[in-house]
Amino acid sequence: MKALPSLEGPRRCRRHAGTRLVWLTIGCTSFAAACGLDLAGEEFTNQDAGVGSSSSGSGGATGSGTVGDAGRADLDGGGGGNGPPGPNGGPTPSSDAAPGACDFDGTWGSLLTIDVNWMPAGLNLQTFILRPGAGTIRQWIKGARVQQGNQLEDTTVVCGIELPDFQGTQVAGGQTYGVVFPDSLFDGMGLPSFQVNETVTSDGPGATFTASASAALLGLTMANPTTDTWPATITTATDPDHDGTPGVTVNAAVGVVGAGDAGLYSNIPVGVPAPFQPVDVATQLQLAIRQVTGVTGTVADCDHIAGTVSIPEVAGVYAINSHVIGCELVDGGACSDAQASFVDNTQPVFTPSGKTTFTSVRLPAGATCATVRGMLK
Repeated sequence: MKALPSLEGPRRCRRHAGTRLVWLTIGCTSFAAACGLDLAGEEFTNQDAGVGSSSSGSGGATGSGTVGDAGRADLDGGGGGNGPPGPNGGPTPSSDAAPGACDFDGTWGSLLTIDVNWMPAGLNLQTFILRPGAGTIRQWIKGARVQQGNQLEDTTVVCGIELPDFQGTQVAGGQTYGVVFPDSLFDGMGLPSFQVNETVTSDGPGATFTASASAALLGLTMANPTTDTWPATITTATDPDHDGTPGVTVNAAVGVVGAGDAGLYSNIPVGVPAPFQPVDVATQLQLAIRQVTGVTGTVADCDHIAGTVSIPEVAGVYAINSHVIGCELVDGGACSDAQASFVDNTQPVFTPSGKTTFTSVRLPAGATCATVRGMLK
């Protein structure tokens, strides 16, 4: 991994000047939240779309209510200093900041990496389609952070997801399958935001940073996303990418696999063909996703935090969950329910397998999800 750029330098830090945002919350949720808050109905629009907003309900998955201007988190900016912007576009230290003291207010980008292994979901003929494997999940997030003492609160959005490739069995021809989350899904589509609650043990380098368990939801709502059992069937699907289909739409990878002569990606089979008949395949999938994560790290300086990620079990299953709730065939038609179910029962079930990393950096003013993906490789 490339060394992270210093946006302001270890000493260009501001002491906290008080909470500047009013929070309307009903619990604690996602990509690192603690007590089952459902903010799946809360949406904000990235700067890429031109407008930044955030709203949350008064309770439940479909509650109503709007955060006023005083309560809006600046998810597109770099946070505010007490003076003019610094030379790198970030906030300027306040004039009364103590030497070495950090004000963690502002906008932060993070990359989480999780080594996993997997088995196919099905317990029938579909088990023979996907080969067990191992790889790394990479996930980017961006959060507007407000500090009050040693307590931090982030209003966060997912900025990118990258999954490893999957291999078919010899029965399936040994093909390679890939799933691509398009950048456009995160850049201006209004994905739901979620709250992350954190603590720091002090306001300087060497402090321990802890984010309690939180759940990121894409394509569905859950009443208590950090603690509820993953449903066998999705009945609360949403359409956060606004493409007219439930869930978030991802693409089957195309082109050459990796480097060199590694073959080509194949489209995703949606059933077992009749003898001597071609296999029906899909080029797009509609997914409902939950991932629950917690973080423990160390403050390197006022602009950089690094550590490890933990994935809890919910009802005996690691909380990296997804369902395929629809798909699009290569000819452009929608999959049947039976075909979508086949893919759902063929998909990988992930288990954390060892190494995890968390890398976080303060973002410059005007940062977007593309900024996060560009800065954190």
